[in-house]
Amino acid sequence: MQIILYVLMILGSITVIFSHVTFTNLKCGTKDTKFSNFKKCYIKAVNRTHKYVDLYINLYQIPVDNVTVKVKLMRHDHGYKPFFVDITFDGCKFLKNQKHPIARAFYGIYKNSSNINHTCPYNHDLIVDHLWTGNIEADRLKYIPMINGDYAIYTEWSAYNVVRAFINLYIRVTGRQN
Repeated sequence: MQIILYVLMILGSITVIFSHVTFTNLKCGTKDTKFSNFKKCYIKAVNRTHKYVDLYINLYQIPVDNVTVKVKLMRHDHGYKPFFVDITFDGCKFLKNQKHPIARAFYGIYKNSSNINHTCPYNHDLIVDHLWTGNIEADRLKYIPMINGDYAIYTEWSAYNVVRAFINLYIRVTGRQN
C-alpha cells in the first residue's frame, strides 16, 4: 500500500513541459555571387506567437551534384557559443540514405516546406516556403528537452568544396508547464 502511495505521488509531481519556439532573426549570405544568390531570405509573422521563414536561392551553375553542409548549434550566453557538436556531412550522400541521425532531425524540420527533398543533382532554384515554428514544436521539441533561451543554427553550404553560402537562423525557446 505504501508503494502505491509513493508511485501516485511521483506520478502526480511529474509535469509535461511544452516548448514554444519563435524565430528571432535570419541572416543569409552568398560568398560566390556567380554561383548563387538569395532572392528571398526573411521571417514573416503569422500572429503574435508564430512566424515563418521563406528562402529562395537562385542557382546559376546547374546541375549541382556535390554539396557539403556544415552545421553549428549555438546558445546565447554572453554571446553565441557552441553548445553541441558541430557536424559536417555530404548533402548528396545524406539524401540518398538519410542515416546521419542529427542531419536527419534537421532535415525533418524543413523537408515538407521545401523543394530540397530529393537526391542530387539539383538543376533548379532552391526554395523553403513557409517553414513555420509550429511544425518544430509539434514534431521535434516534444522529444527534446531544451533549456529556455536564445539559440542559433549556423549553416555553411559548399558546392564542389568551395563555400558558396551561409544561413544563420536564430530562435528563442520558452517553456510552459502543463
